[in-house]
Amino acid sequence: MSEPQRVHRGWGGPAAVVLVAVMAAVAVILVARDHAALQAQREVREAAADAVFPVDEAMRTAMSEAAAGSLPGAKHVAVDESTTVGVAGDVAARAQDSGDPVLEDAGDGLVVVATYDTASRPASVAERRAHVTGLQVLPLGLRSTLDDLRPARGGIALAGPDRTIQSLPGPRPSGQPSYAVDLQPGPVQEWTLTLWAAPPPVPLWTWLLAVGIVLAGIAAAVWLVRRDDRSRRSQRELVRLQEASATTAALATVAQHSLDLADFLPALTNELAVALGLHGLSLASPAATGERQFFAWGVAPAPVTASSILPTTLSAGDSLCLVLGRGGRTVARLRVVAGRDLDGHDLSALGSAAEVLTSALVNAETFAQQRDLLERMRSVDELKTVFLATASHELRTPVSAITGYAQLLASSWDTLSPEEARLFAEQIDGNAQRLGTLVEDLLDFSRLERGAGVVSDASMLDLGEVVTGILEEQPDLAPDHQVLRQTVPGVRVAGSVQAVERVLSNLVGNAAKYSPAGTVIRVLVSEHRDRAELAVEDEGPGVPKAEREQVFTRFFRGRGDSVVATRGAGLGLAIVSEFAATMGGQVSVKTARSGGARFVVSYPLAGSPAPRVEGASDVRT
Repeated sequence: MSEPQRVHRGWGGPAAVVLVAVMAAVAVILVARDHAALQAQREVREAAADAVFPVDEAMRTAMSEAAAGSLPGAKHVAVDESTTVGVAGDVAARAQDSGDPVLEDAGDGLVVVATYDTASRPASVAERRAHVTGLQVLPLGLRSTLDDLRPARGGIALAGPDRTIQSLPGPRPSGQPSYAVDLQPGPVQEWTLTLWAAPPPVPLWTWLLAVGIVLAGIAAAVWLVRRDDRSRRSQRELVRLQEASATTAALATVAQHSLDLADFLPALTNELAVALGLHGLSLASPAATGERQFFAWGVAPAPVTASSILPTTLSAGDSLCLVLGRGGRTVARLRVVAGRDLDGHDLSALGSAAEVLTSALVNAETFAQQRDLLERMRSVDELKTVFLATASHELRTPVSAITGYAQLLASSWDTLSPEEARLFAEQIDGNAQRLGTLVEDLLDFSRLERGAGVVSDASMLDLGEVVTGILEEQPDLAPDHQVLRQTVPGVRVAGSVQAVERVLSNLVGNAAKYSPAGTVIRVLVSEHRDRAELAVEDEGPGVPKAEREQVFTRFFRGRGDSVVATRGAGLGLAIVSEFAATMGGQVSVKTARSGGARFVVSYPLAGSPAPRVEGASDVRT
């Protein structure tokens, strides 16, 4: 048995899932942040548009009031002393020469206007310089206006040509969206109004969505990793079980090809050596002087104590001696030399192989003893010959399997996992049911050949009631299928309940054998053309037209895939035909509406039909 192919752990898929989730989360956050920045830029522009007019109006109002005359809070200074109140010389000169209010970007903003000793402003610059009496300096007073106009999450700043005079609530932070607007309160003055706002924070739902995406990606990656791990473990176990089953099946096939030791022992040894990697194998039988080796291959095994119990493991190079016994006697001793480390699965396969080998040796021994007798029986009826060959084959296989799996359970109970123990128990149960079915079929033929199944017309039966009773009393006729019955009461026939029961059980069992598990099997009782009909329909592959005449003959088995995949002696439908004939019935097979097989048993009606209740019953079992 070869080692299972190792599957390297692949992190590409889970890592890619996590990476995609992280990238999606980052993209969500970046989109939300960009949206917030755009929203802040829009808010700043809207705030700037709303603030330009009030600020411009407030500045012009302050300049107009300063030009109108003396105002409370104004300071009067000489032109040459303007610097003492923060007014630059060029601003003082411009106010003196123009006669108009001038803005100064000192402090919190100043309005500077010249005063003259004339009743009205002199007309020329020279006259203004001659009649100037000083400067009136008035604070601009825009702090409250600017504070009212600044954005809730940002600020506002008013700057003159040289410096910023107001910035609320503080200096403008770098990196925040801002918008600047030029103000023109006077013909030669350049003042700028700048507004900014911090982008709104990324919404909580965005962070929750991003975290959810990442967590979902991690969860998906974890699920993928676990699924891959489970798949790998299941695959390894399945491969080992398949290899063990394939080894046993191959050995059984080899053993069945011939009963001559010279034919099957080399082929059997080759299969076993390839499957388990053995380096040596020998077989010896008990003799009066000890034992007689009658077959050897490869490396000679080392002397070891013989045992009928398999160890849990066997290291490479070690030898093992198994006692092959049957019926309380030693048939042979099998010695092997391990070419590699053998685990529990390998040794289980070796145990199954030992059972197959034991059966093959016993059969070969029996064949050798009976060869002369079989030669003298060649004149026996061909049917009996086929019967013996089929019965020998069908009985030997389930018995060997039952014995092998039972001994495995007994010898390896403490080392078997629950799944392995359940598998062996299911194999024993399935083979025991096969054996019981074959024995029941053989007994049926024995009774039929003695005429025990023949009934008289005096036994009057309601076919629908009999079929209903049989299905209710035997709910496990098709445990893996859904059995539906549709019967019409009052369909009376002459016969026996036993004959109907054998016909029905064989037809339902045949339908269950050749149709997929979980499908529906329909049992119908009706009256058709003055005859009573018992029909069983399945959803399997059906019966090819070329084989429909032969399926009711003894020991016939078809050639389809569904037939090859199942075991049987080819007696079930022959029994149906024989029991149907005891009641004057005829059997046939057609194609059901579902595409499967429709087996129909047609009985003659007994006497006049009894009063019948209209309608039919449809009961699920």
